[in-house]
Amino acid sequence: MAEPSATRTESLTQRKMRRTRQAIADAALRLFIQHGFDRVTVNQIAAAAEVSEKTVYNHFGGKAELVFDADHGLLDQLVAAVRDRPVGQSALTAVRECLAGMAAQLGEGASKQSQLAFRRLVADSPTLQAHQRQMAARYESVLAQVLAEETDAPPGAAEPFIAAVGLIGALRAGYETAEQSGGRRAATHRALDLLEVGLAEYATRRLERRTPHDAG
Repeated sequence: MAEPSATRTESLTQRKMRRTRQAIADAALRLFIQHGFDRVTVNQIAAAAEVSEKTVYNHFGGKAELVFDADHGLLDQLVAAVRDRPVGQSALTAVRECLAGMAAQLGEGASKQSQLAFRRLVADSPTLQAHQRQMAARYESVLAQVLAEETDAPPGAAEPFIAAVGLIGALRAGYETAEQSGGRRAATHRALDLLEVGLAEYATRRLERRTPHDAG
């Protein structure tokens, strides 16, 4: 009976950690929008979330990560969607289907007013803009590596990187044009539509790929 109890305890612990992380992120965003990103300290965020400053750093590497908490795990989901896509499906379609199930992460549940406030927050902070660019570059690099593996591209091939830049660019376009395009998800899908002519057949899975683990 000890093992099921441990499993339940671990599940409850993970749930508490998620709630704590969300409470910190919510408190931080509220303070950032009220006072501006640069005028809010981590200590003030900790006090608003009723946690210690150490707890904030246990969940987040820095202030900028607090702002983009909604994108936490997005890259992992995109990579999994491309790697696990079925035979006959292109990388673009895999990404499109992945995003279709991620409305909450793409900010679709937020009001237009809160979405506008968030974009203004980022636009008013060079630090946040730089972090956003770094985040996009990391997404592009990781996705390009996955596409290179999936297509057996030779080292240094341009196609995987070009495709990755296009796909992540669609996400960025969705963020930048959400207000004029009926929401971030709609804008992202519109950007993917523009890519479809050029990427429709790229990285379409022809056969099931065997990993070293499968071979063993």
